[in-house]
This record gives sequence, C-alpha cells and structure tokens, in this order.
Amino acid sequence: MATAAVLTGLALALGACDDGGGDAEPPEPTPQPPPPETIHRVPDLPDRWEVHVNRAAGFAFGLPPGWRARDRGIQTLVRSFDRLTAVSIVPDRTVDAIELPLDDFAGRAFAALGGFAGQLEPAAKRPIAHRYRAVELRTTATADETGIRQRVRLIVIRRGRQVTFTVVIASNVDGGRASERIAERTVRTLRSRPVGPAPSP
Repeated sequence: MATAAVLTGLALALGACDDGGGDAEPPEPTPQPPPPETIHRVPDLPDRWEVHVNRAAGFAFGLPPGWRARDRGIQTLVRSFDRLTAVSIVPDRTVDAIELPLDDFAGRAFAALGGFAGQLEPAAKRPIAHRYRAVELRTTATADETGIRQRVRLIVIRRGRQVTFTVVIASNVDGGRASERIAERTVRTLRSRPVGPAPSP
C-alpha cells in the first residue's frame, strides 16, 4: 500500500503596514530561543517491542514485533507486519512550526497531504491523549498508486517550543483495523530528543 506523503513546509506571510503618519510602531520584541532540548525517554513498552531511534531527526518510539521502520533523513516510515497499515513521522523544529497555533498547523498539514485521489475532506479536529499536546484529523481516501481505500489519520504533536511532529497513519479499509490500533499505540510512545549524528552506513 502507498504511504501518504506529508508536506510539512509552512510559509507564513508576515507583513507590516505604515499609514504614513504619526509615530513609528515600536519594534517587535525579539523571540527568545527555545530552551535546550533534552531526551524524553520512550515509556515502558509491551513485551518484544523495541525502541527505534532516528538520531538525525531527534526522536524515538516503540516498534511492535514484526513491524519495520525505515529512516529517510528526518522522516521515518513504519509498516505493519501485515502491510495493511503504514505510518509516516516527520519532525519540524523551525520557528514557524513552533509558533503557529497547533490547530492551524494541523489544518495546513492536512491540506498539503499528497498521494490520494481528489480533495480530502477531514472530520473536525480533536485532541488526542499523548504526553505532548496533540490534535488529530481523520478522513477516508483512495490511494493514487493502488486505488485502495484507506482510513487516513493526520496527527500533529508538539513538545512545547522544541518540535512539532506531523504523523500520518494510513490503513486499509478492508482488514486494517487491528494494525491501525497498534499504530495508534506506537504513536503514543513517540518522544523527542536532541538531534544527533546519523549512524554510519
């Protein structure tokens, strides 16, 4: 099955206007840099689960037995053992990604989803349980490459002023419920850490 391609580059159009008269507006205060990022360790995992770390992207999560995770730079792609569910995880540590309200970020990320036929219509945003702040949008769509109907869940997770994650869970409508539930449990274990060097090939 095709994994949803997540486009997380957000451009904010910032403009200032001057009416040509009166005193000049005072300059905007300089944003304070975020505090140094620390390691948040993955919580206790079920038996046979393993910790997967993407050092180049600065995050880790629990990987269920039989599932596979592949790092592609800062993106990690996870596939279930039955290949009925796929998960994409992408972090963003830019100022725009941290300062934009979480609901707005989620809406823009959803609008930028690729790999599906037609225009996606999401259900209402809703918060989800996670150590960090998180919101979710859901829809059902047809994958471009395969023509398979999938349940699509876009989850945006933010750790304070450190990092915003865009996570997409795509599950086969026919038979993917069990692996989708495991994928959701996997996402709940997602934790950030300082970005480090990628392992040697």
